[in-house]
Amino acid sequence: MERKNETEGKYSMLPVSVTGFIKLIIKKMRYRKKVGEEVEAELATHFEDELKGCKADSEREQKAQQLVTEFGDVKMLAILLRRAKKRCRPLWRTVVARAFQAVGVLFICLVLYIVWFLTGKPVVTRDYIAEFNLMVRPVADESLNAAILYNKAIEVFEELPEDISKALGKRYYEATQEDKQLMGKWLTDNDEVLELVTAGTKRPYYWQHYEGEEMLSVLLPWFAGYRKLAFSLRWRSRLHAENGRYEEAFSDIKTCYLFGRHIKGTKLVLIEQLVGIAIEAIAVENLRDILSEHQIDATVLAKVQKDFEQILASEDFTMSFEGEKMFVYDEIQRCFTEDRFGGGHLYLSRIGEIDSFDDESETTTMDIILDTLSSPEGWGRAVNVLFFHPNKEETREAADRFYAFCESFAQKTPAQIKAEGLGIEKETMKIVGDNLFLSILTPALERAAEIGHRHRTNVEATISILALQRYKADKGSFPDDLQELVTADYLRQLPVDVFSGRLLVYRKTDESFILYSIGNNFKDDGGKPEVDSEGRPKLWDYDGDAVFWPVPKYEAQ
Repeated sequence: MERKNETEGKYSMLPVSVTGFIKLIIKKMRYRKKVGEEVEAELATHFEDELKGCKADSEREQKAQQLVTEFGDVKMLAILLRRAKKRCRPLWRTVVARAFQAVGVLFICLVLYIVWFLTGKPVVTRDYIAEFNLMVRPVADESLNAAILYNKAIEVFEELPEDISKALGKRYYEATQEDKQLMGKWLTDNDEVLELVTAGTKRPYYWQHYEGEEMLSVLLPWFAGYRKLAFSLRWRSRLHAENGRYEEAFSDIKTCYLFGRHIKGTKLVLIEQLVGIAIEAIAVENLRDILSEHQIDATVLAKVQKDFEQILASEDFTMSFEGEKMFVYDEIQRCFTEDRFGGGHLYLSRIGEIDSFDDESETTTMDIILDTLSSPEGWGRAVNVLFFHPNKEETREAADRFYAFCESFAQKTPAQIKAEGLGIEKETMKIVGDNLFLSILTPALERAAEIGHRHRTNVEATISILALQRYKADKGSFPDDLQELVTADYLRQLPVDVFSGRLLVYRKTDESFILYSIGNNFKDDGGKPEVDSEGRPKLWDYDGDAVFWPVPKYEAQ
């Protein structure tokens, strides 16, 4: 306040032209008020000193005009004074000012970058569904496609009566006499349905035509019906066996197995391979059930064994991930923006959609942002997504590496993986890393590949059981070891346990024998199978052995 009064006091003694000039300079400086007042006081003092010797007012006015003219351009003077004041201020104040300016610029850039990031859109350039249909379609006439007959067969299940549907899903040991009568009549009335399946297994090819707007929305409506076809074949084979018609029973089992083999045979879609394996497993497990409950002539057993050995000789049990890679390729073009610097970045709206496939509600971009920023870890993910996440091309290259690793890994049995100390999760993380996109879409590799290997053991064990039954029928007793089956020409090759890398565990007992795999825990539990809470035996689980013979029985609680 004293400075301001002092300045105003000096102004009162200066000519009007000078006070106007000083005020104009201060206005042009556009600096802090306090600094402006200091400069104002200094200029007033300077003019007062210069005009001190003038006696008359006219002389003061003339001198003042001369001084104003000598000062030069007002704007330039204001700029020079502003710079001078800045150079004279303390270093800490300069550092603070520059820091605030830098933060401001960075914040503006960040806002602009986020706006740019969120407004990016993907561009779909390839129709992977059309390409996929070309991959699965062999150079063959439609009349050779088994899928046509299979799809026609499942039409009967679209309006299945409730009592039939309920009975169909039961295992034979769970069925009542009423269930058996009901299913027997239904199967007789719908004999043409299973005949379509039988006719289909005689065709050399199987392929479907996939439809949908995108690969992840490809519809597979036939799987539920295929499952019911397999259950129907299982039921009919059991009814045939109960009536002593063993050749017809085993014919249905073979049809069921070939049906499953057709489905998994394209080696493209992972879910189809798994469904095919599941249907094949229904066939071989049903075969073991019948063998355990009926005395079958050795001649009939020999024919069944020969049929399955011929099937096994040309069957590939390893899982293929070629089709899964196309699913990922299609999603890359939908989850990354196109033609932007940096090679394309994540499109959060689409990421939200694929990450919420198992949820009832759709995840929006704002949901993703709010969820991400709600924790310190989320802030780290946000920084990764915004600035460091691999771009479109880098993600595709990582996907290629990942699926090449999948194909290589799928060739190894669980025993080989354990022996090599191969850490699947660790190796996968090396490839996927912090790639949010791949972490969402990559499959459960170890589990999927393992299913194919253990199914091979399942089939080989069943063929060995057929050979053991034949050996007993001819020799009067079971062999001391499995090698005797090969030596006596009852078995082509010994069954290997994929979990131990050695032969399946075989022990001759007083009345029969025991045959099992050590299972997923890599530990020999003495042939003790795992059962669920209701007493149902589980062939493959993480506790207990996978017991093939004697067939574990269901013990109701």
